[in-house]
Amino acid sequence: MNRFSKIIAGALILLGMQAQAQQPPKYAFAEKVDTTTYALGQTIYMLNEVYKEWTGEQFKYGFYTKGTEEKATEAIYDTLQYRYLHRKQMAFYHAKKEGKWGLLKGDKSIWIPFVYDKLHYNAHVKQYYISIEKAGKYGILDEDGKQILAAIYDDILYDGVNYKVIQNGKVGIAGPKGEELIPVCFDVILYDQKFEAQQVQKDGKWSLFNWIKDNPCQPIQKYDQLERHINDFYVAREGTKYGLLDLDGKEILPFEYDFMSPFFVKFLGALLVGKEGKVGLLQIAEDGSVTTKIPIAYHDIWVDQRNNKLKVKLNDKIDYYYDDQTLYDLKYNDVVYYDRINRCMVKKGKKWGMLTTGGETVIPIAYSKIHIMEHKQFMVQKGTKWGVLDERGNTLLAPIYDEFDYRPEKKVFFVMKKGLWGIVSIRDGVVLPPKYENMFALPNRKFLVQQKGLWGVVAGGGRVIVPLEYSSYDYKYQASEVSLIAPDGRVQKYRIQ
Repeated sequence: MNRFSKIIAGALILLGMQAQAQQPPKYAFAEKVDTTTYALGQTIYMLNEVYKEWTGEQFKYGFYTKGTEEKATEAIYDTLQYRYLHRKQMAFYHAKKEGKWGLLKGDKSIWIPFVYDKLHYNAHVKQYYISIEKAGKYGILDEDGKQILAAIYDDILYDGVNYKVIQNGKVGIAGPKGEELIPVCFDVILYDQKFEAQQVQKDGKWSLFNWIKDNPCQPIQKYDQLERHINDFYVAREGTKYGLLDLDGKEILPFEYDFMSPFFVKFLGALLVGKEGKVGLLQIAEDGSVTTKIPIAYHDIWVDQRNNKLKVKLNDKIDYYYDDQTLYDLKYNDVVYYDRINRCMVKKGKKWGMLTTGGETVIPIAYSKIHIMEHKQFMVQKGTKWGVLDERGNTLLAPIYDEFDYRPEKKVFFVMKKGLWGIVSIRDGVVLPPKYENMFALPNRKFLVQQKGLWGVVAGGGRVIVPLEYSSYDYKYQASEVSLIAPDGRVQKYRIQ
């Protein structure tokens, strides 16, 4: 509101200085007119019963009677602007007289006297008010012109309910009628919807207004850091130690923690706390009672966002934590739970295996990687070789392949062995032996394959349908035929469907 006014005023002053240097007309920011066009005293009648009269140097404004065009007042105003507020169905005039601004009612009587350097009528949703400026200071009038805040402030900000006022670098809060809610003695005030929960800073120290309202400008209860937790609890730091306070300043957790922070949003009311290099998790109920969810015994605590379960770390061991204990007694370097199969992948060193949540082995810890497939089947990598196991750890496809490209729509794997490609499936075993340099699946279980640089078409098991003697091919996805081009340009068409 007022910062904008200041910027505009500054811009006008600067422009005025520039205009003076260029020798413009005397009234550089008044209505620009051709002085040779108008005669002294010439009158122009305008809308809304306003007329303007030429003085020889500028226009002056007054009111006339509608219908008769008789002058109802003398032309005594420097500026006269008609305004209409639709929400209140109210007309008024924004006017300037002898260098000062005021407001006139719709009946032309004085509403706000002409004593202000600037003023503006603000039709705010919750409260109508008039901002005023006088001698470089700002104030507020109500819609009747009664003073809410005297023009003594460097800036005023309105949030729809209260006024934040700034004076001599200090901040305070005034109510809708100008009543002092927070005195102007703070360096910072952080707004909160709950008025009593305003965080205030003075001389580098933070307080909650509710804690210091009996003696706000000389607060006894003050801290180096203050952060809202949940509901009406506040994490505070005093020196190097953290504690938890409620809205009334009551100590919920003593100032004995090296670390304290609100936890993951899924666990509302949880607080991560630390002492002597270890962390734990506390649960804070709405009544301020405290429950230890995880003791201060771990190097890290977080939430696995795949399943929203708590995980802990101690040294190089990771585990899930629930029912007041770890799942596997911190035996493994990593643990990942998959709820759709109710199993955990566990890692020891660089090897992975699979266990039930009760600790029974499903897949031995012997694989570099394990990926879940459909129907409770698992792609595994042993060393550098790939294969497939079932949900009991039985081998479905031996881990003998260098690369594994699963095609779920056809339930087959494109596999590479010793640099050559083939196709295998869990149900049918080897569909094509891995002896081709390249391959492409066609409809009806036919395959376009390349061997020794030449292309042809084969069926399952490698049975040749079109000899491998063509240097290239032409095939569009889902087309009914494939064209094979021989080195001499001859074209062989093979109908697929």
